[in-house]
Amino acid sequence: MRTGLIVPTCLSWLILAMLLGSCATASRPSVETGRGLRPPTPAVEQELQEILDKHRIVTAGLGILMDGKLAWALYHGDASPGVPANAATRFNVASITKTVTAETALRLIDAGELDLDEPLGAYWVDPDIAGDPRLQSLTARTVLTHTTGFPNWRFFRSDGKLAFARAPGEAYGYSGEGFEYLARAISTKLHRPFPQVVRELVFEPAGMQHAMMEIRRNGLRDVAIPIDEEGTAHRMWCRPNGWCREEGSYSAADDMLVTVPDYARFLAMVARDESGKAGTPLARGSALVDTGDDAVVDCEDSATIDCPRAQGYGLGFQVIEYDAMRILGHGGNDWAEVALGYIQLPARDGLIVFLNAPNRRGLEAMPELVELLDPDSPFPGQYRRWLARERAQATR
Repeated sequence: MRTGLIVPTCLSWLILAMLLGSCATASRPSVETGRGLRPPTPAVEQELQEILDKHRIVTAGLGILMDGKLAWALYHGDASPGVPANAATRFNVASITKTVTAETALRLIDAGELDLDEPLGAYWVDPDIAGDPRLQSLTARTVLTHTTGFPNWRFFRSDGKLAFARAPGEAYGYSGEGFEYLARAISTKLHRPFPQVVRELVFEPAGMQHAMMEIRRNGLRDVAIPIDEEGTAHRMWCRPNGWCREEGSYSAADDMLVTVPDYARFLAMVARDESGKAGTPLARGSALVDTGDDAVVDCEDSATIDCPRAQGYGLGFQVIEYDAMRILGHGGNDWAEVALGYIQLPARDGLIVFLNAPNRRGLEAMPELVELLDPDSPFPGQYRRWLARERAQATR
């Protein structure tokens, strides 16, 4: 008696195995498909809100760019007590500040007012390294590629002084100090305060009307107030230990305030300019320096997204190169904020996630949010590795 069961032949088994193999390959995330970045459905928006609630994110701003325009945004929580977050809410984006400093330097170089490889010591010498012959190798290029040889911050050193750990250009070493040095050199050379140069070359051309690099507390409005683990609110640009940035000062490496729409405008401007720079020395979309253990994609992790053909730091941005696409991005991570922004080229689609919350909560929420908004994103694995390291340190 015949039944509905079909007994496969050897050829049938081979075909079945090939089909299953192709299905397995297709189901693996692949940035080459470029299918991930689209405005989410109402159901996905609800999932995003649930993730933000689960991790007790105080304030959030999320945005998706399509073809260089902000196509969708979502705001969550209160910026300050009784003031819901909205498109005008300014977030502290920590190290994402470096992308604006980098863009300022690149525009000066493009205009012939700065050279990528001239010694910065011709304009500014930090007293801590005066007399060190390695100073002559410190350039805008070494700063933008994080190869200055400086520590991240001098206060991490036991003597609290700036010093070279290695010669500039020798190897990668992430450094906020390098960006501060570059800003001092630019300001001295141009005889203008660095925040003024940023406004003229980046904020105003991009239409970033609400971005702030200077520390100006008087009349400050529409900001996501930092909150510590105990739920205590702190003054802007202050830390729970009582340390505050001085009024009127600035940082070229940290603590910029910016809205989601304004940073979307910045990414769109970078993408437009990059289209004319491809293949030139000022191209941002080339990975110039291997970042080693700081790489975004861990290619030894078989569960991760496809391994890129190249990744590392370019001129001011983390760069991830695939055959059909490049990603330019940067993150920001501090005691009360976790932020991420990136744009894909040539499509000019991008993602922005600004979280105002105690750091651990932000690190926990970030990969879940990014995976939901961009299934092809290479960044979630990096955030999970950071979170694992933090947890391991906390248990020591």
